[in-house]
Amino acid sequence: MKKIGIMSMQRIINYGSFLQAYGLKKTLEKLGNNVEFIDYKFEKSIVDDKKDKNILKKIKNNLNVIEFLNKKKIVKEFRNEYNNNYLKMLNIQKDKYNYSTDIDTLVIGSDEVFNCLQPYPVGYSRGLFGYGYSEKNVISYAASFGFTTLEGLKKYNIDNEVAGLLKQFKAISVRDENSYEIVNKLINEKTTINFDPVLISDFTEEIKDIRIDKKDYIIVYAYTGRLSREEEKYIKNFAKKYNKKIISLGFYQRIADENLIVNPFEVLGYFKNADYVITDTFHGTIFSVKMNTKFCTIIRKSNYNKLSYLLNKLRQKNRMVNDLNDIEELYKKDINFDESNEVIKEEKEKSLNYLKTNI
Repeated sequence: MKKIGIMSMQRIINYGSFLQAYGLKKTLEKLGNNVEFIDYKFEKSIVDDKKDKNILKKIKNNLNVIEFLNKKKIVKEFRNEYNNNYLKMLNIQKDKYNYSTDIDTLVIGSDEVFNCLQPYPVGYSRGLFGYGYSEKNVISYAASFGFTTLEGLKKYNIDNEVAGLLKQFKAISVRDENSYEIVNKLINEKTTINFDPVLISDFTEEIKDIRIDKKDYIIVYAYTGRLSREEEKYIKNFAKKYNKKIISLGFYQRIADENLIVNPFEVLGYFKNADYVITDTFHGTIFSVKMNTKFCTIIRKSNYNKLSYLLNKLRQKNRMVNDLNDIEELYKKDINFDESNEVIKEEKEKSLNYLKTNI
């Protein structure tokens, strides 16, 4: 039995981060491996994060006192639940970090583990590129550079260092075309594109006893503060027109009738039972397709690359929202998930073969 370490975003307080980490661990264990999570050491950000601070200030300023306090309450509750309960499901201790090198293979991914031009706390943490594990078998799985570009790597003069670290990988798997292009241009090596672990994982056992007693609701799954005033107004009016409640899971939305913190597997249950999902996130889209729930995905400049590729690959590119009126128009249109489910089945086999071959 091989000892496998997963280095991912397992401590990031987010349902997508949890479910992809849980899914990859379960998949590797089903292949007969002993699996544990490995932590990486935060290194200093190499980008100016003033813009990000301004965004946070903007979010705060756009909320009145009651809304701001409600947001803080949701954030605190989610953090406590995640750190005190959800991490235990991953066999991770809240205050004990694991930097062990006593493993046979290190699997880096999935999630935006290669997004090295993001601010602290992740920043440019070289452990996410296998630094310190050169004597081990290092591979990635469905890794992403996120909004980091090749031009950005060159701008901050880390392209050669990143290339050197990537060359030490036995195999590299990414989840989007931008990441694929970066790797190929940096090291001219064959790269595999694989689906996010949530899509290829079987959560049947985890959700079999979950019952959602709510009805007539839509899920708005978007990061707190990212919906514009115009988008909020449109969605609120849309929900009212069709007599639907708005539910937000894990994020605070001031237009929501209910902002809920539920366990990660209940999230899948809520998605399955929803009448409609409006999202602008990668995992919100994935949850919708996996649970075969009618959805639409708001496309932004910041997410166009990864979401357009994902939707195209899943044969659901017509669910993209480029204009607000698309939200209602797409609600009126049924979705055939047969082709999506077939693609997921094929990609699962491809992913299992990749993992079996390289670990």
